[in-house]
Amino acid sequence: MNRRIEVEAVSSMSSLPDTAPEDESAAPVGRPGWPMTLAILAVCLAVVASGWWVARVVLKEPEPERPSPEDAAAFVLDAAERMEAADSYALTFTRLREGRPVGEGTASYDVSGNPRFELSFTYADGPEVYHYDLGDGVPITTAGHGLQIPEEPSEADRYLCSAMFGSAKLREIAESSEDLELASREELDTGAGDVTALRYEGTFTAWVGGYDSGTGTNTLESLEGVPFTLWLTPDGDPLRLAYGTSTGLEELYEYGPLPS
Repeated sequence: MNRRIEVEAVSSMSSLPDTAPEDESAAPVGRPGWPMTLAILAVCLAVVASGWWVARVVLKEPEPERPSPEDAAAFVLDAAERMEAADSYALTFTRLREGRPVGEGTASYDVSGNPRFELSFTYADGPEVYHYDLGDGVPITTAGHGLQIPEEPSEADRYLCSAMFGSAKLREIAESSEDLELASREELDTGAGDVTALRYEGTFTAWVGGYDSGTGTNTLESLEGVPFTLWLTPDGDPLRLAYGTSTGLEELYEYGPLPS
């Protein structure tokens, strides 16, 4: 019963008129053989592949041209941007007053870490202070008595509790120094041995972060006309920075290698 109903349904649906001439036999209907199928498939794949390659050639942006080391401001700014684009970095720094060490700091950043950024600074006659960036833009500071999370972050909070701290001094030099110049090419003695370095000199406006243990807040001071010496690799990676102010403040930064 079911078979008859299906046949009748198909017959009733085939009601379109036959437009072929009466004396013309129906064209045979069949599938192409395997050789033909493979040939068609190969042509389609070749067309798709060639179109994809052309799209890549047309749409791919050329690699940006790196600035010349002689263009000092552009080269130092490029070094800052390279550091900001890196998946990780590490640096250490020492602060002195009148030639006497008053504190040591370390900063590290890892895009996959938790926290992503950590800055610690140990004062010779004060607390050990930690600054964190968990990746959500909320600055966190602790100095041994609980976490401090400000409701309205200050400029000092954002400066010290951000991964941008690593490139901050490079940007300050590139953007504020009016007498920045490439002084020489030389061999720099580092912990990993001698490396070829480009030495830059000039004066800049330095921002110096700190911590006020009396109020439990972060501080930030701007110092103008500060002489500095900066060493970069020929590829534009930071190696070392030294600067000193007329008030007796000095800082020495040592930068770790950036991941390739």
